[in-house]
Amino acid sequence: MNKQNIYWQLYQEDPIIKPGFPSPILADPSFLFPESCADGLWHLFAHNIFGVLEYVSEDGIHWKKKKSIVRNAMRPFIYFEDGTYYLYYEKYKFLHVLMSWFPYRKWKSKIEVKTSKDLVHWSTAKTVIVPKFPFHKDANFGDSVSNPCLVKFGNKYRMYFSSSLVMIPDCGFCEPKYITVAEASSPLGPFSYFSDPILAPNDMDPFCNLGAGSIKVIPWKGRYLGFQNGIFWNPVRKESCSAILFLQSEDGINFERINHTPILGPTGRGWKASHVYACDVKYSEAENIFILYFNARDKAHWTKGKEAIGLFVGKVEESKENLKSKSTSKSKKQESRSLKNKPKAKTKVTTKKIPSKPKTKKSKPK
Repeated sequence: MNKQNIYWQLYQEDPIIKPGFPSPILADPSFLFPESCADGLWHLFAHNIFGVLEYVSEDGIHWKKKKSIVRNAMRPFIYFEDGTYYLYYEKYKFLHVLMSWFPYRKWKSKIEVKTSKDLVHWSTAKTVIVPKFPFHKDANFGDSVSNPCLVKFGNKYRMYFSSSLVMIPDCGFCEPKYITVAEASSPLGPFSYFSDPILAPNDMDPFCNLGAGSIKVIPWKGRYLGFQNGIFWNPVRKESCSAILFLQSEDGINFERINHTPILGPTGRGWKASHVYACDVKYSEAENIFILYFNARDKAHWTKGKEAIGLFVGKVEESKENLKSKSTSKSKKQESRSLKNKPKAKTKVTTKKIPSKPKTKKSKPK
């Protein structure tokens, strides 16, 4: 499988969205392009310590909190098809996210979905994934299914999700241990579960030796790209870390890394000093870029750390032939986006209403 020249860089050094009082975290973003929304706005879903929130934006940069969608829930994923929005999320018991930080309190969660036709009125919740197999559960920490991601494969729907838990000592809380899959003929299920993980931690893997974290999968040019936040112990820094790994697959099951090292990781200082966590990714055909929202943590331990949301972009390097053939049609497609003027002019994200930003260093996959 050929590797692409994709140049990744931060849109800006500062967070795009910060957590609001009293929650110290805003995490696990999932978003919609404006052309998928009747109001013509960007929509983003994320969670704080109370539940899943919705944000809206005119340009993909400046966001306003709209409302709370569901309480006692986290790690949302929004999917749109044929006029219906499907909001998946991990559901837990009342106050359980707070109590789980205390010893001997076992976690228990499931994945639910709410649907909407207008992003205003939402259906009652439906359970679609529950802990079933032994690798969904841990005798010490509890039963967990989380981080949903729905992808359509022909006439089938594949749900990628995290399962089980592993304790991260310097954080004082658990993170997902495995990543697995379930399939259905409808976005609402019923889902048939794979009996084994597709991704698992490996002691010999420097970027995934504690937990597999989560993954977002998107189809792209006849293959499937995966964006996994591996969780690992850094022996040099003597602390846990998390970073985004860039994967590819021909069948959506067997993944290999495109880059040997993470495309985005912790910096050791600032708002993303400690961990770079889960993300959501979409590819813009009009602008030939990947748009990736992620959340990051500044300090490891739950009593000290805060989490906010940032924006990462990947520019696809094209041949002169492809650029020439697309030049006549590109202008017609540029009306639908609003991200504009990335740090380098040649990697412009969208077409309007974006302020200039400081230049940042680009990284090119090996």
